[in-house]
Amino acid sequence: MASVSLHDPDDLPDFHPLTVLRDWGNGQAFRLIDAGTGVICFGATGSGKTSGPAKHLGMAYLAADFGGLVLCAKKEEKAQWVKWARETDRLDDLVIVDRAGKWRFNFLDWEAQRPGEGGGLTINIVALLDEIAGSIAGSAGKSEAGGGDNKFFDDALHHMNTNLVDLPVFAGLPISLPLMRSIVNTAPMKPGEGADAAWQESSVCAAILREADASTASADADTRSDFEECRNYWLQEWPGLSEKTRSIIQLSFSMLVRPFLTRPLRRLFSSDTNVTPEDAFKGKIIIVDLPVQEYRMAGRVANLVWKYCMQVAVLRRAAPTDGSFLRPVFIWADECQNFVSAFDTEYQAVARSAGGCTVYLTQTREALRTVLGNSDAVDALLANLQAKFFCQNTGDTNEWASKSVFGEYWAEIKTSNIGRGAEGAATAGISLSQQLRRYIDPARFTTLKRGGPKHNFQVECIVYNGGHLFPGPGGESLPYRLFTFNQR
Repeated sequence: MASVSLHDPDDLPDFHPLTVLRDWGNGQAFRLIDAGTGVICFGATGSGKTSGPAKHLGMAYLAADFGGLVLCAKKEEKAQWVKWARETDRLDDLVIVDRAGKWRFNFLDWEAQRPGEGGGLTINIVALLDEIAGSIAGSAGKSEAGGGDNKFFDDALHHMNTNLVDLPVFAGLPISLPLMRSIVNTAPMKPGEGADAAWQESSVCAAILREADASTASADADTRSDFEECRNYWLQEWPGLSEKTRSIIQLSFSMLVRPFLTRPLRRLFSSDTNVTPEDAFKGKIIIVDLPVQEYRMAGRVANLVWKYCMQVAVLRRAAPTDGSFLRPVFIWADECQNFVSAFDTEYQAVARSAGGCTVYLTQTREALRTVLGNSDAVDALLANLQAKFFCQNTGDTNEWASKSVFGEYWAEIKTSNIGRGAEGAATAGISLSQQLRRYIDPARFTTLKRGGPKHNFQVECIVYNGGHLFPGPGGESLPYRLFTFNQR
């Protein structure tokens, strides 16, 4: 491996797209502009992808003063990033979100209170809830598909959430999941109950309806009309549902919010806020230390909330008007199959212009398919993760990489033949033909070095970098390069 230089020899402005993150020698480098096109790393368990290419990139991003979000699937993830931060003098920039609750993020109020033309819009707040609901349901935010009862109840939950967010907004109250739960639990359960004096006296829903009525009394006509639609939902539409339908919607909502109203997520997401995704724009590295390996669904939900909020925050960034460059912000996910969603494709398609840099690591392409549901969704995401690193692996991922990533070339094939003519005379000839050959045979990925004592702590990785060409041994240009990373 060539010696590493973390800075371009040219005097480039901070965060210039051509800034060198890793010098690969022979005029080749991994630059900031490459990081912006996204990275995906494949490798079997124990192939060295974390201690090899991941460390190679992670420390480069830290040394280049990136901000970032680290999603944790494994228990050792935090310790690894603390070590890398110490070695790059970034310890002071770490923000470790864990069950102790030192760092807290009320994501609903964050969305409701944010500045900008889209700030406070109910549709955006409900989108956060929909994304979380998808993850809890096991769909990880996949697009709505299918039909029948499931589609009906998904739509009904979305409709209720919309009115549930609207009500405290009209009343001028901070949005929180505990408050939303209180509204649902005290809403009228049958037609006419909204006019009952006892209900009006004891119900949180009734109290907030009164506050919202007073708050919007002198508002413009559109706002007042919107409030009246919300009031009609809670006093007429909601109690008018059949008991079975209302119970299913209420149960779905309870399943949605329960993780945030119990340990360990209650304090992290349902109280106040002292850290937001925008802190990464100032250089903070936010580590969600609630690993899926340890916390299971609670950990997955916590990581997904942070990932989605970071993605929408990045997409809202505007380029500076003074000619300077945005600080790059990475989203890093080892074992990324725990965290991918359909929104990733939309995000990755435009993240580069907003300074978003994604790094995903997983075993196989098939692991992504189990979450995203089909090959088209996986291919759409992978097409927008341009830098691809392949460590030792087996299975269909190797065939896909060989054929679809690295491709084929025309090779000139010489064929010689020797024979005898009709009268016994010897004949000989040479023919030339063009045949398609693959740059890398699928079997090559199975033999790459995996690191550890057996391989003298060397990890081999075949790299494709978004259409870049690398010099080959015979002077030809190749769409890949074989790297060796030292684990020590």
